[in-house]
Amino acid sequence: MADSNTGIYASFSLEPVEQTFLTEKEGRPIFADKEFVRIFIAGDKHTEVYREVTENDKLRFSDSYKRFKEGAEAREQLVGTPLAQWAFLKPSQIKELEAINIYTVEQLAALSDTAKQKIGMGANELVAAAQGYLASAQDSRAASAFAAENERLKDEVGRLQDQMKEMANRFETLEKERQGGSNGRGRAAAA
Repeated sequence: MADSNTGIYASFSLEPVEQTFLTEKEGRPIFADKEFVRIFIAGDKHTEVYREVTENDKLRFSDSYKRFKEGAEAREQLVGTPLAQWAFLKPSQIKELEAINIYTVEQLAALSDTAKQKIGMGANELVAAAQGYLASAQDSRAASAFAAENERLKDEVGRLQDQMKEMANRFETLEKERQGGSNGRGRAAAA
């Protein structure tokens, strides 16, 4: 399902909705809280859906919905590295990208050709830089995992070497006792 949502993002909110029947009946405004979803395409500020949440929305954007239910604000529902945390961009570029619904490096890296046209000159370079940044982060994550595994294995080898030394010392002690004991018995038998 994640593949079908590439470039499509959602943020959820709780909005008061007037209950007209109850308002007329009570003679005062009556509101009920309803969940709404804003679905947008990164790079396209003109295409946006805002409606009451459906069960399909909860399933399709389950990660965002879960964060919403845990109390996250709209921007916090997006997964990824915020553009402001990526040193590659200038503050003006960040503002320009946010104006067209691009808030994370992952969104920038997944832009369609149509969305790149809306950015204009330099869009391909920005997208390539974002993709490179993510690939580099993936590689460094793998390198960190390999380094941690390497350290664990070194510790294990060291522990096993210590066990082998201890066993060799015990074996040597037993061998000396056996040799000393058989010599002593042999002398006692000869006397």
